[in-house]
Amino acid sequence: MDDRRRHPRIPAAWPVRLQVDEETVVARTVDVSAYGVLVVTAPTAPLKVGHSYWVELVADKGNTLVALGEVRHVSGKGAGLKMTVRLPV
Repeated sequence: MDDRRRHPRIPAAWPVRLQVDEETVVARTVDVSAYGVLVVTAPTAPLKVGHSYWVELVADKGNTLVALGEVRHVSGKGAGLKMTVRLPV
């Protein structure tokens, strides 16, 4: 299988909050890369492919990062987001 990723993924379980319309959705990362995250949320989370949401990540050592993330895909494994800033990996 061809892996199209530009940056390697690193397993990480960082707490995440996404601002979806007027709702805050709590999630957790499964893995992260320099400009992307795979997050798991409640099955009812209203994430839509192609939409951008404010994402707050609490990375290792308690570093908090807030940035826009665009939903690239949603599946049973979670939602993949492309971030607008480089992540601390």
